[in-house]
Amino acid sequence: MAPDVHGLVGAYLLDALVPGERAEFEAHLAVCPECREEVDSLRSATASLATEVAATPPVALRGRVLRTASETLQLRPVVATGRPRRRRLMGIVAAAAAVIVGVGVTVGVVVREDDPPPMTAAQVMSAPDARMHKEETSDGELMVAMSHEMHMVAVDTAHLSRPDGMTYQVWWHTDTGMESAGVLDEEMAVAVPVEDGELMVTMEPLGGSDQPSEKVLFQMPAERL
Repeated sequence: MAPDVHGLVGAYLLDALVPGERAEFEAHLAVCPECREEVDSLRSATASLATEVAATPPVALRGRVLRTASETLQLRPVVATGRPRRRRLMGIVAAAAAVIVGVGVTVGVVVREDDPPPMTAAQVMSAPDARMHKEETSDGELMVAMSHEMHMVAVDTAHLSRPDGMTYQVWWHTDTGMESAGVLDEEMAVAVPVEDGELMVTMEPLGGSDQPSEKVLFQMPAERL
């Protein structure tokens, strides 16, 4: 149990205590009217954070979350001590609410400190076995590279024009249908795992599409990459 047991109100309400700590804190609640009052007064506000939101996330959201998680240093949580506790707890609640409102959906990501960072397009293109393809399109030059050893394909749109409100999207056309492999809303290049099928690059509205548009800039079977 932490030296300032009263400071665990926030962690208790957010269900962040391990079972042993939770049991000890609940025993403390039985003899501490002040903590009971604080828990009761903030329980409804904390519970509202768990409300599910029915929404369809953007196609590029998963990639952004994983990329941000891989670049964020993972630290052990620190329970601060001192008063006032209500202000500290409301800060935690507000921060959690900001994440949920900002994303608009519930997203769960498990990141281990020993997980390697995502493969970049530059790494794929600089691989010793990389095979480069330059495609002259109506929007400029598109570069695609494949590394068989990495089992990855890189798509570089840096030399393509990008009309306002539009982006480029990478697809795999497989036996099971059309699968989006990545949307380049902010990025100029992306690396994606190789699939059994045909690689396609199309122009789409920002945020990507569920199905490719008719503006296909690149199309090639995986065995020819």
